[in-house]
Amino acid sequence: MIILKLLLFGLSLIGYRQAITRLGGNRYLAWLLAIVIQSLMIYFAALAGYLTISIWLVFWLGLCLCAASIADKIFNRNFYFNNIHVFDIWFIIFGTLFAFTLYHSSLIHYDNFSHWATMVKYLHFVGELPTAGQNLVTFTDYPPATAIFLTYFTTIVGYHEGVLLIGQFLIIWTGLYTLFGMLRDQKRILMTVTLLLVISFINILNISIRFNNLLVDCVLAVLGVAGIAAVYINKNHHAGWQIISTSLIVNFLLLTKSSAIYFAILILIYFGMSVLSEAFHSQNKLKMFMFAVLKIVVTIAISFTGWLFWRWHVAETFSKLSKHALNVQAYQRQVDQESTHTKDLIIHKFLAHLFNIDTLFLQSFLLINLVLLASWLIIRFLLHKTSYSLRILLVSDLITIMYIVGLLGMYLVSMPYSEAITLAGIDRYLSTIVIFIMLIASVVMLNDYDRSSFEPNIKLRNRTSFASLRTKQIYQESTFIIFLLGTVLMLSEINGINYLDKINEHALPKTMQQMIPDVTHFNHEKVLVIDPVKSEVDNAYTKYVGRYYLFSDRVDGREAFDVSTQEFKYIIKGYHYVVIPSYHQTFTKLAHKAYHSKVKTGIYKVDNDGLHAISAKKYMSEVN
Repeated sequence: MIILKLLLFGLSLIGYRQAITRLGGNRYLAWLLAIVIQSLMIYFAALAGYLTISIWLVFWLGLCLCAASIADKIFNRNFYFNNIHVFDIWFIIFGTLFAFTLYHSSLIHYDNFSHWATMVKYLHFVGELPTAGQNLVTFTDYPPATAIFLTYFTTIVGYHEGVLLIGQFLIIWTGLYTLFGMLRDQKRILMTVTLLLVISFINILNISIRFNNLLVDCVLAVLGVAGIAAVYINKNHHAGWQIISTSLIVNFLLLTKSSAIYFAILILIYFGMSVLSEAFHSQNKLKMFMFAVLKIVVTIAISFTGWLFWRWHVAETFSKLSKHALNVQAYQRQVDQESTHTKDLIIHKFLAHLFNIDTLFLQSFLLINLVLLASWLIIRFLLHKTSYSLRILLVSDLITIMYIVGLLGMYLVSMPYSEAITLAGIDRYLSTIVIFIMLIASVVMLNDYDRSSFEPNIKLRNRTSFASLRTKQIYQESTFIIFLLGTVLMLSEINGINYLDKINEHALPKTMQQMIPDVTHFNHEKVLVIDPVKSEVDNAYTKYVGRYYLFSDRVDGREAFDVSTQEFKYIIKGYHYVVIPSYHQTFTKLAHKAYHSKVKTGIYKVDNDGLHAISAKKYMSEVN
């Protein structure tokens, strides 16, 4: 059944994709734009209170567009698939393999339950954006772009953790596909397979969170690159599509996470430089300059539309600030409260981590710089050709430094001290900028080598466009080796995800999922989740996991029970249910002493007589 639903969703997506290309949109951008357009349509409808109905309208519109495209091909007898390249087949094969792997994966990472997965579950089953009356989604300031798309995806395909992961992966995969539109010649297999190797290398940089989660750190980098691609692909031509595609991607980017504004600004700066450069090289400079300024203003205005509506929605809906909310007064208050010693300590730990050669960030950053520098030296002094590698090296370093300064500012002014002092999430935050600059730098470097090849003119290239038979042989051997390396890295990542899923077989989310199927009715039952792992209770992991699976905003986690029998009874009476995913020795002994009951693992209902075991089916019937 899920295969049929996936097929229908795919046909609807194809409908939008075909409509975009039919109207003149670029084929490499079309898949991502199809996702962005559908998500934004549903987003604006959700702001108006029509989330569920808009999902089905958007879906059926896509099917109608797909049917119209098929009818057009039949009528015109156009059944040929043009411009299919090696990387297209590679993307299809590994996209399918990843989808299969992710479908059988589980959510484990903390932030899935503190926000990302919980947000999607709320939207899916409640059918509206979070309101001030609920306490399940506590990060109410976070924009909902990826959550909106995942809600759309799960509504059509079915709600399942694996389906959530496939939906997130679909955004990343279509975003990465836009990179091939930036290459000078997609028929140059060596260049395309090298780019495939770079894409495979993302798995190493993204190792701290991987693809089996709903966190958006990798998504931000990929969308940022896709925005740059939208400007680059359409420059000097298709001015209308340059504005449309750029503003759509920036809209979606800004609605993914508030910190995405950095990448949005980079995209818009590049857009402004592109259109101003075009005006400067035109014959009628004054007229084209005025037109360029108008394009910049219009693009910026459209790009921030969705984000401004979200700021308005948050201000109108919520009276109190959520965690990590954008608020200058809150930032100022935290700066005033923190002592100089506290700030110095955070800065010291931040810099120590940043310049630690054992960190993946510094190793990757240095590697990117060395490769770009070597590329510039080879092309400039060995091949005696023009190279932009040194220029992009300097630009990428500047972009990275500014990002790091902003990241340090976040730790100092917007993150709670308990998280800031431990540099919470620093590796995945740094991986975002490394992935971004690596992808951009790779395309620039590959285009440098393409221009430096024996036949730089793309139109004159053929099978004999090599300096000698030996260089052709080297080209073919290099292509095979690089393609093999990229393939091995992707297979390694798939094996890594499967391995992680296996070693987390007894993790709290897995035991909760096995004990009780997802509760689909949002409720306010007071539930106590007993967890023998102290660290999980202390950092609220138990609470967030419990709230997600039990779908209640009144779930607490507890590990310590060094109390008297009377105190134990008093604690238990404060809840409607007690859930014990794993055996807790102290709790079991106290329960036996207080209620003369044999309590080990399971779901227990609290009444005047004590704790009474109930089945998962019984629990769900009561809360639903």
